[in-house]
Amino acid sequence: MNKLAARKHWLEQRKNLTVNDCLKLDDLLLIQFQKLDWSKVQCVASFYPLEKQNEPNTLLFANYLKAFILGIRLAYPIVDPINLTMQFYAETESLQQNQYGIMEPLPTRPMEAAEINAILVPLVAVDQNGHRIGYGKGFYDKYFVNFPSNRPRIGISYFEPIANIQDTHEFDVPLTHCITPWNSYEF
Repeated sequence: MNKLAARKHWLEQRKNLTVNDCLKLDDLLLIQFQKLDWSKVQCVASFYPLEKQNEPNTLLFANYLKAFILGIRLAYPIVDPINLTMQFYAETESLQQNQYGIMEPLPTRPMEAAEINAILVPLVAVDQNGHRIGYGKGFYDKYFVNFPSNRPRIGISYFEPIANIQDTHEFDVPLTHCITPWNSYEF
């Protein structure tokens, strides 16, 4: 399946989920998330979910990490829509909505890629090789160029991986892991 067809199909599948469906799937995702080894992690980059897109509720993961890892630091992205790049900033309670409808922290402290031990990655679909389909702007692939390749890049999906994304490019950086409500994958 190519990216355009897969993006359209899986966004439609997510759109058809009810609020109750999402709540159940989020609970199951949290169980899979808790199975990952977080013992050596001091800083996790995450993302604020797009509720209107029925994205998984990553705030549950953030609350879990804060409850069980003393001193954990969280970071969230701020995008530059002109250069199609992003930078992670330390979590703050002050948020603003960007032009894509995504919540972002008010920039206080930038987090360098070397400070981040693991990154949670939004996606529309993922294949069995860890190649992800995002929303088509390339923010994460560009960020991954400077992100240490030996650190986890963890996709979060309500759906199981598809067989193969046919039109991947050399600049597409695969995930190292993906969690779904029923499984945890390592690529």
